[in-house]
Amino acid sequence: MTQQEERQGPGAGQRTAEFMAEGRQRIEDFADAQAQFWDRVQDSNRKWLDRFQTEATMAADFANKLTSAKSLTDTANLFQNWTVKHMELATEDARRMLSDTQEIMAAGARFWSNVGAGDGRGRGH
Repeated sequence: MTQQEERQGPGAGQRTAEFMAEGRQRIEDFADAQAQFWDRVQDSNRKWLDRFQTEATMAADFANKLTSAKSLTDTANLFQNWTVKHMELATEDARRMLSDTQEIMAAGARFWSNVGAGDGRGRGH
């Protein structure tokens, strides 16, 4: 037995293996939390891009209908319908924004709780 092995005592290899296994698990947990966080962000981005596409389609449709309006009444009805649709979309946008923010914050909290796991603050360590 070498002098270093004598100083470390029995079970040092076991403790090292346990330490490495715990470190490996924390890295995997960190990577999982990070992936979940970015998945939420990307999902939110996709939803908003779809929403912007809907807005562009509505604007093109509105412009087409407006140019074909035959009377002031038709024009007023078009503007009224446009306003109603915009208010509905604004309400949906507010709900989506709140939902996306909550999901991203929850994923971020999981991410940071895994980051803090190594210093005794996360996961009950």
